[in-house]
Amino acid sequence: MANPVTIGSNCIAKIGSKFFLISEIEAKTTGVEIDPIFAVRTTTEQARRLIRAGVMRCKIQNTVPRPTRGKEVELKGVLFANGQIFSVFDVENSTDVAVLVRINVAQAQRLISKGARIIKVIRRPFK
Repeated sequence: MANPVTIGSNCIAKIGSKFFLISEIEAKTTGVEIDPIFAVRTTTEQARRLIRAGVMRCKIQNTVPRPTRGKEVELKGVLFANGQIFSVFDVENSTDVAVLVRINVAQAQRLISKGARIIKVIRRPFK
């Protein structure tokens, strides 16, 4: 039987001068589907080593990704990190990636008022 808890999209984001591990935890079994995204602050050295080990860099862009045939796009929430704000999307096609889209305060407030979650950020790096 497969483990019902896995890691989904994950990547390293450099936001300003700080690095964050963006990771989706997926818990799926009959009648259950839980898949939040978290951000964990890393040191520069941790980010460098994770990237060298194969963790992708996050895609940061100014436009919302669009679903197409074979590509699903799901808004996961709003991320406040290092003085910047992003809407975070889980994009699934042949891969599972997180895409961060730069937004302003008004856009963030609008998304949150419509039910978007605020993505939890663990702000102190693990050593």
